[in-house]
Amino acid sequence: MTRLRIHFIERETRHTNSFSISQVGGINNTGERWMISAQKAITGINEGVWEFYILEDKKEVNVKVAHSENGEPNLVAIGMGYLHNLLEDLPEVSRTHSS
Repeated sequence: MTRLRIHFIERETRHTNSFSISQVGGINNTGERWMISAQKAITGINEGVWEFYILEDKKEVNVKVAHSENGEPNLVAIGMGYLHNLLEDLPEVSRTHSS
């Protein structure tokens, strides 16, 4: 299983003025930038191919798959006493910068 740190996200705006995370990305150990769809990350987590985490106050917070009220799977990182999804606090990149 490969463990990767997520450094940034890409958001997808929805009709209800809310958003979802459409892509996640980071920097690998050779300094190259990577970015994959949230759906691909969810599949990788569920199949045991990948583990993802973020850093919050220099501590690792695991990224997990949770289901919304309508049953849709989403990536979430909750912990360290926070009640919101910490992935939402990561910087956002635009499609023109993703690889």
